[in-house]
Amino acid sequence: MSNKEPTRSAPAKPAASTSTRKRNILRGGLAVMALTVALSYDFVKNMVIDTGLLLGPVVPINTEGCEVVRGLEACEDIHIHRPSGLAFMTCGNAEMRKIWYPPIERRNVSAPDQAFQDRFVIYDIASGTYDVKDLVGLPAEFDRVFHGIDFYERSSTELTIFAINHRRTGSVVEVLEYKLGDKFVYHKETIKHDLIQTPNDIVALGPRSFYISNDHRYLSGAMRQIEKNLRRPWSNVIYYSPENAFVAFDHVASANGITANQDRSLVFLSACYGGAVHVLKPVSALDAHLVELDHVKLDFYTDNPSFDPTTGNVLITGHVKPLIMVAGLHTLGVPFNGPSKVVKMSLNPLAKTSSGAPKYQLETVVQDDGHLISTGTVAALDRERGVMLIGTAFSDRGLVRCPIPKNA
Repeated sequence: MSNKEPTRSAPAKPAASTSTRKRNILRGGLAVMALTVALSYDFVKNMVIDTGLLLGPVVPINTEGCEVVRGLEACEDIHIHRPSGLAFMTCGNAEMRKIWYPPIERRNVSAPDQAFQDRFVIYDIASGTYDVKDLVGLPAEFDRVFHGIDFYERSSTELTIFAINHRRTGSVVEVLEYKLGDKFVYHKETIKHDLIQTPNDIVALGPRSFYISNDHRYLSGAMRQIEKNLRRPWSNVIYYSPENAFVAFDHVASANGITANQDRSLVFLSACYGGAVHVLKPVSALDAHLVELDHVKLDFYTDNPSFDPTTGNVLITGHVKPLIMVAGLHTLGVPFNGPSKVVKMSLNPLAKTSSGAPKYQLETVVQDDGHLISTGTVAALDRERGVMLIGTAFSDRGLVRCPIPKNA
């Protein structure tokens, strides 16, 4: 005979009504559906911009009088020293970019020597001539695969130039110095830092300080493909000085070109994925972290912005049908035409009087189907001489010279 007490059941809880359960399930389902639709809509919209698939024929705009500067290829970035009318740029080999160029995941370390022999070019806007400058102090056997550049004016005639270099041993920033009129450009230092992972473009702040954009968080591998194919906002902008380096701005969907106004109180950052420009400012003179003032959406794959000190406007250059460019970069020995355009971003005068008006207005100033301007990446203005220079990343027409359009 057992002395255990009989097992007692816990009191039953009142069952939720069938109608309540159904309502909760329905609400949850609708919430998931709404989130999925919202995310899918943004993703699809961004993919349309990033591919250009739904666009019709690209009609040239304001290309009359434009001409190719012969002998220069793949001049991805341009900065003009306006007092002298000299344009500083680095130019490579358009075909070799298909073999070695880490920003587009081309990393064949056995590429021909031409892939690693970019040139430093100074173009005289007034005369229409250019010089290829020797980089004294940078050993000839060192790779030279340049990307974004900028310069800091130490005096009216002395410049410190920063040039991103995608060496096979890792991407770095080369520090160069040039005095106007000199025959040579002098290599002074190579800057390498763990935070500078996938550098794309640079804004000079001082003799050894700068902002630099990382266009992806991951250099390669499965996570790079996830970041790229799902358009994840995982890239950033780094502040660097010899004393300190840190992430100045984060959560960018492929941070690309970056520029600033003259006093560096405003920074303009291009985000490739989905086509946008972040308008940023430093927190203070003592804090170089960046905060966002505006986020301006565009309808094309944005590359490098360029600041016009005369008007305060920003010119954004980029790719109208990026899928053509991507396909062309996969085919060796076959040139291709990548449609491009330049858009002016200016303050909207109506924004002060109308609460619904956007702060910035956008206007196309140059557009081409790729037969003249192919894979355009930057447009720089010299208003004193009436010239717009357009650089291209993956074309044997590396530099195109145009008269400044009336609406620029």
